[in-house]
Amino acid sequence: MCRLVAYIGEPVTAGRIVFAGTHPLYEQSWAPRELLSGSINADGYGVVWYAGGRPARLAEARPIWYDPELRTTLAAVTSSCVLAALRNATPDLPVDRSGLLPLTRDKWTFVLNGFVPGFRQRHMRALRGRLPDELYAELRGASDSETLFLLAVAELGRGSSPVDALTAVSRMVHERVGKEEAQLNMVLTDGARVTAVRSGTVLLTNSLYLARRPPFAPGGVVLASEPPEPGAAWAPVDGHSWVEIEADGTVRGDLLFL
Repeated sequence: MCRLVAYIGEPVTAGRIVFAGTHPLYEQSWAPRELLSGSINADGYGVVWYAGGRPARLAEARPIWYDPELRTTLAAVTSSCVLAALRNATPDLPVDRSGLLPLTRDKWTFVLNGFVPGFRQRHMRALRGRLPDELYAELRGASDSETLFLLAVAELGRGSSPVDALTAVSRMVHERVGKEEAQLNMVLTDGARVTAVRSGTVLLTNSLYLARRPPFAPGGVVLASEPPEPGAAWAPVDGHSWVEIEADGTVRGDLLFL
């Protein structure tokens, strides 16, 4: 399972979002505490920040600790919205840049923390068949993450809200996989708001936490698959629910109705 952290609020360095805290995202690459499967997150990393309303992306298909200059690079980047992820690749899917998270298209940025079971063997053709031609033509790899992102983009293009788009993607996977286990924590942002669902086809879903003004990032709201630091500020997002965070700190949420 991947690890992620998302921030929205007053401008902050991307380095704080990745490296700050007693259990930062950086450390979660080799010492995660709440994985449902796997043991490390060493199949790649990515960091996206927003500048002028557009996402900028730094990503590598190798462990995050391989880049000795990453800390100084991210310390020089300031943004009001940052989304970072570590990849623990789904078995049988290629470990290449096409599925390297976060993924971006136009103003949108996306992370999947989870998997579609037997994606290439049983579900890829059916799910990708739901893409309009112009988005199908943009596929670059064979990952479930890329497919679910473009399905969400298709829903957004039809006028859906981010919450409705992620809900629709969750519903598509539920209908497709039936009783198989799929984990579907997804995060979507356009730099002005962060939307997430904590979902899956089984009762136990991947962890997701929210903190308003945590000590390491007191100017905003943070979503994380594992808290980067201890404290009462961190509350779990309810399983099988959605949450949306505005740039002014407003947080809304409710149960998912699939």
